[in-house]
Amino acid sequence: MRKLILLFMLSCGVLTMQAQGSLKQQVERGIQTSIRQTQNQEWREAFATCRELDAAIGSGNPDLHYLVSKERFRMYSRINKLNDARAQMQQMETYARQSGKTDVIEDMLIAKGSYAGKTGNSALALQCYKEVFNSRAKGKDDDGIDKCFQSMVAEAKSKENSLMASMLDKMYTQWKDSIASDRAAAELKAVKAQYAEAQEDIDSKATKIAVQWGFIVVLIIIAVGLGLALAFFVFLKFKNMLTIKKLNNSLDIANNNNEKKSLFINNIGDQINPSLEAIARGDKQQVVALQNFMQHIKDYMALENTREDYYEQYDLNMERLCKDVVDEAKESIKSDLPIKMDAHGITFPSNEEALKQLLVNLIKELAKSSDTERISLEFKKRNPHTGNFIVTGIGLKIPEDKRETIFQAFSEVKDLTVDDGMTLPTCGLVAYKLNGVLRLDEEFAQGTRFVVELHC
Repeated sequence: MRKLILLFMLSCGVLTMQAQGSLKQQVERGIQTSIRQTQNQEWREAFATCRELDAAIGSGNPDLHYLVSKERFRMYSRINKLNDARAQMQQMETYARQSGKTDVIEDMLIAKGSYAGKTGNSALALQCYKEVFNSRAKGKDDDGIDKCFQSMVAEAKSKENSLMASMLDKMYTQWKDSIASDRAAAELKAVKAQYAEAQEDIDSKATKIAVQWGFIVVLIIIAVGLGLALAFFVFLKFKNMLTIKKLNNSLDIANNNNEKKSLFINNIGDQINPSLEAIARGDKQQVVALQNFMQHIKDYMALENTREDYYEQYDLNMERLCKDVVDEAKESIKSDLPIKMDAHGITFPSNEEALKQLLVNLIKELAKSSDTERISLEFKKRNPHTGNFIVTGIGLKIPEDKRETIFQAFSEVKDLTVDDGMTLPTCGLVAYKLNGVLRLDEEFAQGTRFVVELHC
């Protein structure tokens, strides 16, 4: 008996679905008939067709009544009966809401939005399109919402609904701005949390930090006082790294100089005894050489003791500076050795007096050797904060075994009447106090090339 009842109920359901499907097809055919009638200017017949369709649908089936009401709305809009069209739009909304079907409601909202835009009610049009979007985007993540926006914009453009496309484009832009702002806020919050954690770790280890790291604590305290802004924190971190690198470089120079000074003190007898013995024999040239050597040591030690007191910097014309250096070097050398310069009239900050002394001494050092055929001085600005002076001596080649110690004072016993070896180490200290470095160009094979790399 139960099986018979179930079979009967299933049969009734199938028949109902078939009837509903047949009725929907009848309504769709009737609407097509109405469209053809309006194309033939048979407006009265078309409205009669719609009345017949409503009668055939009967009670219920709000989704089918919606289709008929939508056709009436189309006809009223075509014949400019605005009040009737507005009333029909309200009826369409009633049927669509009653149907509870998402596709019917969306179709009604799009039609309502388009109509509102045509009648100048942009706020209502935007409200309709927002409701459609919210329905489609409900429960989706950011990627899903993004795809939903793109899909709806493409759909509006394909249907030539420019109003809907433009409003959705604007909503999409606002949404992306909002998402970007939220993400930035979240990232900033995470960075602040990381900074706070790092600060706690630094504070817990503050008592173990060596003296040379003390300035880092100062900078961190300043950073905390100025705020937890991400950009400022990154700036301070970058600045600290540069300062640490500079301090390490200074420490290496100091340790190396101390080692060489100790070696010089231990071997001072070997260094000056030949001169003293020559003086005892009446060689006055040795007296001058020894006096010059002592003066050079005095100058070197003065620079060494003030190594971290950088020279004051101000803008200089590089073309004029190089010309003055070449003129002064030629006067000092007093030979026919060709000295050329290549520098444009650009400005770069440095200290004129110290820089001139450094470059002139480098040129004079190259000119000492008879192997030097010609000398050139160039200036090249690498970027707004870096400039290179290039002093090249063609022909003179420094032996490989002396290249590592060429800028180190007291590295070997010298014949003081020929060269006491203090010029290049002194130039190296001057370059350091100019916030730069003096080095050899190891790749240059036609002679000797000094590079003075300055930073402002």
